[in-house]
Amino acid sequence: MEGLVCREYCPGDTADVLEVRNPIFGPLSEEGWDRYCPRMTAGMAYLDGEVVGAIPLDQRDFMLAPQLSVPVAFEHAVGVKEEYRSRGIGTAIIEATREFMADRCDLLMVYRGAERSAGYRFYHKSGHRDLLYLSQVRWDPPARLSSDARRVDIEVLHDRQDEILCAHNSTYSSCGGHAPRRHGYWREALDGQILIAVPTEILFYRYPADGEIGAYGIFGIPQHEAYETNIQILEIASRAGTAGTRQILRAAGAQARQRKAIVTDYVSVDHPYRHLYRELGFVEDLRGLIIMGQVINPQRLFGRVCRFPQLLADLKINVWTPTKDYVLFEGPDAEKEITLEAKDIIIERLLTRRLDVMSAFRHDLLTIRNGDEAIAGRLAEALPFSPWCHHQLDWI
Repeated sequence: MEGLVCREYCPGDTADVLEVRNPIFGPLSEEGWDRYCPRMTAGMAYLDGEVVGAIPLDQRDFMLAPQLSVPVAFEHAVGVKEEYRSRGIGTAIIEATREFMADRCDLLMVYRGAERSAGYRFYHKSGHRDLLYLSQVRWDPPARLSSDARRVDIEVLHDRQDEILCAHNSTYSSCGGHAPRRHGYWREALDGQILIAVPTEILFYRYPADGEIGAYGIFGIPQHEAYETNIQILEIASRAGTAGTRQILRAAGAQARQRKAIVTDYVSVDHPYRHLYRELGFVEDLRGLIIMGQVINPQRLFGRVCRFPQLLADLKINVWTPTKDYVLFEGPDAEKEITLEAKDIIIERLLTRRLDVMSAFRHDLLTIRNGDEAIAGRLAEALPFSPWCHHQLDWI
């Protein structure tokens, strides 16, 4: 589009970001935006000098697999002024974003629902692919629930982070799909922009009531008219199986009953508490939330996610999809050239450790020119599938 300029946010652009963002997503002050910079940046669009679109970007680490995190940028509060929509401006911002973020992150990512919507089609058209499907679960707890868990001040979480980390790692150490936990993470998350945009009462439960924390739960109650009365499970974990988690959920259920609320969470196929939720009576909706992503530099990401590059040292690996061709990897002893042939989503999932390579190969979703099942097996060992589990606390 003639006169359209897309570039990265500069420190003086705060008012422009909010001019686009606030009419769509609700008020956020300049101070509220600036407090998150430079971690927060944005792709900006100007038409003949007037700001017409913005895509805020939260830069964070994201776990693709156990003990493997990479830098990503989460798009959120994506907006184009109403009178300029359907003119390719959003796509142009994403194209520019891929360029100016290329030296800082491996993936652009976004939370998205409504797979039949124009919004979902926009992200798909701009190169994003589905990496994780999530279903909301809802629990209308019964009366007279008792629990040995206790609600305590949130500062207990911050003061007892070693115990919290132990419980979290015991539950989720075999999963990717979320931000890595570390000292200081919870304070940052609970001070996040989403909890300013949607003021939320935070509840923190621990089990047992005294002594060392074996299980915990962080819950949020949105204080916003757009949200129904519910107690959201932001994060829950235990270092002793499901017994402690059950006590935490019973305590939250009793609180929900008092407030005439329901308890909700989002679960993936591999969520460690999915079966416990079902046992307690949570009702699972159709999938309604997706984590989508697109790889910015596939060669660099391959180098980070490949567990055993020595298994592929004799290969030159090309990629062919309906939209692109490139060399993905060339081993130091390359003497055989193969081409991975697949739809874009299969390659995106391969590079984010979300693909069972052997299953995809045997079901004809991934074909290998000049390759065979033995080579597919080597790829599967070098790039093993990783289960993902999402925490609502990571939401942006």
